[in-house]
Amino acid sequence: MDFRTDILPHRDRLYRLALGITMHTGEAEDVVQETMIRAWERRTEWPMIKNMGGWLALICRNLALDSKKRQARTAFAHVEMPSDEGRRIEARDTLDYILRIAATLPPPQDDIFRLRDIEGLSYQEIALQLDISEDQVRVYLHRARKRLREQIVNKI
Repeated sequence: MDFRTDILPHRDRLYRLALGITMHTGEAEDVVQETMIRAWERRTEWPMIKNMGGWLALICRNLALDSKKRQARTAFAHVEMPSDEGRRIEARDTLDYILRIAATLPPPQDDIFRLRDIEGLSYQEIALQLDISEDQVRVYLHRARKRLREQIVNKI
């Protein structure tokens, strides 16, 4: 196993995962960097890992959740917005709103929604990553989407 060929190709997906959880670009970059460091420190375990992407995503997810908890403890809320275009700002606001609502979903609905609808993973990839059946993925995703629709409709 090689860091450049087996670990680094997962960097973009890990960034999107971290960004979806932390909602802050700088924090997401830090989480991915820490994920890479942790993976390197545990390189002796690599040959035993069957799903490298899932393993890295689990590390990244846990680090991002820890980071989000630290952010919640501070009084500073950093929200980055695109600089000029009104439509980009509105789209970003809408995405932020949906992600905030998604963050209130119970586990594992929150993870499954993020992995499927934000990350674009297949049902099979999600099932492997979370160690559940594809049918369970479909059920949890249906429940998550239904709950999101209800919350959005109630806010309008």
